[in-house]
Amino acid sequence: MMTCAVCKIGETKPGETTLLLERGESIIIIKDVPAHICENCGEKYFDADVTREVMQRAEEAVQKGAELEVLRMVT
Repeated sequence: MMTCAVCKIGETKPGETTLLLERGESIIIIKDVPAHICENCGEKYFDADVTREVMQRAEEAVQKGAELEVLRMVT
């Protein structure tokens, strides 16, 4: 747990979220992404490994020409 850098009030707790990423004509939605979520304002923080995996999966979808791709994180 850490104090939220945005609201400076809430503490973060482990959880999962859905990310929507856009690049050019591609929209990538990734569900069940592990995150640390502020209990006060809802700001989300991601570990470096999670960020790398999300970016890699999104890049793969863009490279294959996806207009809309919905993925589920597998942890």
